[in-house]
Amino acid sequence: MNLRQSMAGLHTWGGLLPSWLLYVIIFAGTVACFDKELNRWMRPALHEGVVSTQGADDVRDWLQRNVSEELHAFWMHGPTAREPYWRLGWEVDGTETFHNVVFDPRGARPEPMPETLGGDFFFKLHYNLHAGDVGMYIVGLAGMFMLVALVSGLIIHRRIFKDFFTLRPKANGQRAWLDAHNLFGVVGFPFHLILAYTGVAIFVASYMPAAAQVSYSGNVMQYFGEVMGSYHREELHQPAAAPRSLDALIAESRRLWDGAEVGWVSVHHPDDASAVVDVRRRDGSRIGTPQDTLTYDATTGELLNRQDASTGYRAYLWLAGLHMAQFGGSLVRLLYLLMGLCGCAMLVGGLQVWLAKREGRGDRSLVWVRALNVSVFAGLPLASLALLWGNRLIPATFTERAIAEGWVFVGAWLMMALWAVLERRSARRLLRHQLLLGAVLALGLPLLNGLTADGHLLASLARGDWALASVDLFLIAAGLICLACARRFSAAPARAVVPGRANRVREA
Repeated sequence: MNLRQSMAGLHTWGGLLPSWLLYVIIFAGTVACFDKELNRWMRPALHEGVVSTQGADDVRDWLQRNVSEELHAFWMHGPTAREPYWRLGWEVDGTETFHNVVFDPRGARPEPMPETLGGDFFFKLHYNLHAGDVGMYIVGLAGMFMLVALVSGLIIHRRIFKDFFTLRPKANGQRAWLDAHNLFGVVGFPFHLILAYTGVAIFVASYMPAAAQVSYSGNVMQYFGEVMGSYHREELHQPAAAPRSLDALIAESRRLWDGAEVGWVSVHHPDDASAVVDVRRRDGSRIGTPQDTLTYDATTGELLNRQDASTGYRAYLWLAGLHMAQFGGSLVRLLYLLMGLCGCAMLVGGLQVWLAKREGRGDRSLVWVRALNVSVFAGLPLASLALLWGNRLIPATFTERAIAEGWVFVGAWLMMALWAVLERRSARRLLRHQLLLGAVLALGLPLLNGLTADGHLLASLARGDWALASVDLFLIAAGLICLACARRFSAAPARAVVPGRANRVREA
């Protein structure tokens, strides 16, 4: 057996086994490229394009009025072009429980906006499947499988440049799917290789923690603190004096950084005399924000430490920025979106090739593989559309509104899976109906948005708000594509010849 033959088996099974999981990861990561735009779309209060007039001190005042528990720390982020509102988070001392709110920019004083999962839902689904550390390890293992499948796929392709220009959609099923698999695999190969590698590399300290655990006697936070060069001051267990203005410290940080933008501002042990304020630099023009930090005494405003990221940490941030498209603006995020969709298409084509090769063997288990294919490949996008419908239809005053949106997503996906199982022997008809459902859901969302919010598509376009309008435009494009595909599947299925059996017409 030569190298190509051995790599063929590795490519088939290394890509097949995690393929459904990889589809979820890649699809969620693709949507997460525009997570902040989705955050804004899912909050109607932000559709008017109002610029917040609130300051950091206003946000801290709201926290002091509404949270009476002693805090371990709190952190905030000011408005940006993609997120025109203040964000606030805090941790109650001794609980390790985190709370987060976002504020309506339309008022003079901070008032929280209704809860929503927002685009962050897809970001978390991408990197840990909403399953904490266990999910993060599963995603890392899937990423390693993807690297193996990509490298072995490159080895077995003898005509990689020819595959780039070959697509025969009207050929027999296996040939057409193989062409599609090859085309999307070749087009996105450098992108998928880099994203798979960086996705594993940026979590390497979590995947292989033994060195840090041994070197720092189990104190992993000390390890991360030294790597980042962060400043820490022990608590004095004495009451804190009146705090210094956060807005003044932000202005001072901008001056020291020659006018650079400020990102996260965090206050540690705010109720203790040892309280410190960390002001972090933000630079969206680089691949990976530098994470330079200025630390001040929270009471006197004295500059205690100036943290400039080390060379090694900057290299890590560069990999993280490359993976998460933290550079280049909307054009780069759009490129990531297109390449991510190519990755999804590559996985779909590869599984269809695997199925087509085994159709003539009469394996009854294939019908369940088809059902699983539909449950994942069609079920996840449909459940995502259902989540957006839930965001608009669940009342703003509903208790635990974000959790309710999550249950809409889960319930819709389970219904799609059940539908796929019940219609498993009529896969072509099932796919046609699901495409029609996708078209209705996608095309209906811009209309629903116009009825339930002030930022409807025409209003967004009229004021040149392309960030908000892009969500509705993408939904319209997706709905039209679903309609076109459903029309194609409405045609009578092609007559296929199965070796060893009489010719018959099958619903594929």
